Amino acid sequence: MTTENDITLVEKYFDHELSEAEVSYVHERIELDNSFRILFNQEKALIKGIRLEGLCRDLDILKNVERNIKSEETSSKTVHLNTWYFKAAAVIIFFVIAAKLLLPVHEDPNELFQSYFKPYPNVFEPTLRGAVDEESLRSEAFQAYEQGNYQKALDGFNSILKQGNEPGVLLLTGNCNLVLGNITEAKNNFRSLIKDYKEHDTQAKWYLSLCYLKEGDVDRARMMWEELSGTEISYANKAKELLKRMD
Repeated sequence: MTTENDITLVEKYFDHELSEAEVSYVHERIELDNSFRILFNQEKALIKGIRLEGLCRDLDILKNVERNIKSEETSSKTVHLNTWYFKAAAVIIFFVIAAKLLLPVHEDPNELFQSYFKPYPNVFEPTLRGAVDEESLRSEAFQAYEQGNYQKALDGFNSILKQGNEPGVLLLTGNCNLVLGNITEAKNNFRSLIKDYKEHDTQAKWYLSLCYLKEGDVDRARMMWEELSGTEISYANKAKELLKRMD
């Protein structure tokens, strides 16, 4: 059930008045709270409606301009060059507004995914635990990942995680699942990192956004990019690029 505080929170979100921590909280609520997600989408639809109303007002203004121009043409035998410039400018303004608000041309999400997804590099040492069989399993899993054999790496990482969670291994596991098209499993891996570990929180958010992009869920991907773009981290520039390309 939503409250007045929730309404205020969502309004501040769209007004860009929230801190980074508050934005993260909003995204978490959207993921977990259905009533809050409905409120969020209603507010988003309201904003789009206001923009559309503004477009209609602009269109009325342009129609008045056109009527005035036609009236001037009728009352004068000579059409001045400035009049045609003015008319052309009015038409251009209308189509720019219409293209922006009513006919947005978005790039293909799957093509963007292919352009921006690069598996996270293996920067983790395969910590040895003592038992020979376990040492062999870990070494083979990390080696398979480096060689691009993601199914073998995934099998090894899953076996390792059964013995205890390791953030680095979980991050690579999510990447394996994402490469192999196991999007649901990849999202669960990255969400677990975001929820339970701060160590690889940023990387997890970036790859979770790519999971959404891969699925075509641009709205959720956009929320992650907005959060990342407001930071000084290495993924901020990529997030800003994707926001511009999807506008």
